[in-house]
Amino acid sequence: MQNRNPLSPKELALLDQMQRLRYSQGLITTSLSILRQSREAQDQMLLFMYEKHPSEKVFVERLAGICAVDPKMRK
Repeated sequence: MQNRNPLSPKELALLDQMQRLRYSQGLITTSLSILRQSREAQDQMLLFMYEKHPSEKVFVERLAGICAVDPKMRK
């Protein structure tokens, strides 16, 4: 992922987990861009990934749910 801002430790953990679960590069890039907006969302998704090892579809559904309720994510 090429970005001018370096990734935080949480973002690196998310990246690592998404790569381990073999998510597509497009999903990884888009998800990290979205998740940069909220540290709380990063925490929620990271915990969800560690516990459930979700498919890409389930991951997207969970991320959409977080975006719908987190005011920081609705900008």
